[in-house]
Amino acid sequence: MRAKTKKKHNMGRRFAILIGVAAAGVMALGAQTAAAATYNTKLTISQNRGDFFFGRVNASGGKKCEVGRLVTLFKQKPGADRKLGAVRSQSGGNWRIGGRQAKAGWRVYAKATPEVGDGFVCSGDRSPIWRAIG
Repeated sequence: MRAKTKKKHNMGRRFAILIGVAAAGVMALGAQTAAAATYNTKLTISQNRGDFFFGRVNASGGKKCEVGRLVTLFKQKPGADRKLGAVRSQSGGNWRIGGRQAKAGWRVYAKATPEVGDGFVCSGDRSPIWRAIG
């Protein structure tokens, strides 16, 4: 007597349906991600008489990309750079980190981390190198 092959064909059909549904889900997710607006970020840095470092987060996305961004200050050195401090940007995108520990001639820079919001992405940025004035 010959074995029934109906179950075998049903499994193949179920697998094909599962693959089709998964592919449709991936395509829908890709379309949703592509719809997110991406905004550029520009980070500035300066120093006030050795007391603190300060700057501004400028973003094409406006307030949603400027306020509350994590800004981290680093000392540039051979190997891994040393983290000197971190702060969240305030209104207007302004940030300020105490710099009393910075010695004259140190090369420092700031980094703003990327932010992902509901329907938008704010890119990260690194400021130019600033030579500390101790």
